[in-house]
Amino acid sequence: MGIFVKICGICSEGDLGQISALGPDAVGFIHWPDSKRFIEPKTVGRWDTPEGIKRVGVFVSPTEAELAHAAQHARLDVLQIHRIPDNWKLDLEIFQGLEVWRALNPDEMYFMDHGFAFDRYLLDAYDPVKVGGTGKTCDWAKAQTLIHSVQTPMLLAGGLTPENVAEAIAAVNPWGVDVSSGVEIEPGVKDIAKVAAFITACRNP
Repeated sequence: MGIFVKICGICSEGDLGQISALGPDAVGFIHWPDSKRFIEPKTVGRWDTPEGIKRVGVFVSPTEAELAHAAQHARLDVLQIHRIPDNWKLDLEIFQGLEVWRALNPDEMYFMDHGFAFDRYLLDAYDPVKVGGTGKTCDWAKAQTLIHSVQTPMLLAGGLTPENVAEAIAAVNPWGVDVSSGVEIEPGVKDIAKVAAFITACRNP
């Protein structure tokens, strides 16, 4: 299998259809109300995606009830969670069949408690206000060290673009990559040509 490609921050059915036709491995929807890319789970639930493309819901410090609501209504395959305490727990019986990813910056991961078995980690840049979509790259050297030392597959995010993603893949060797602001016209509006160029750069480095 080649590198896993996720296109995140999709806010319209039109964008979703065009992006899905380009064949990414996953598409992401922001279910955090404070985000400029926020979309209601019930809205996402009315949109279809081709079989084989994972539907990822992105959350910030969510409650279990919020996750359950979104997972059901948005028809999610993956819960991607930002800003959670190390002792965080989840009743896996409620979310049986869903993957749970944790997003954090490389410095946080060096000191985290690995008590909960996440299916994937997503390494992103840190911003005290924004969560994802910052346009900033994370520390690639630290990310590479973590990827080589932790068995759980990791995605690289933060400041990726069609122009630098091949370099990032070569430098870090992640399991996957995740992009949002790097393929946008404005927050929540994707530049489909950039999305196509990004996927091409990942698949044909």
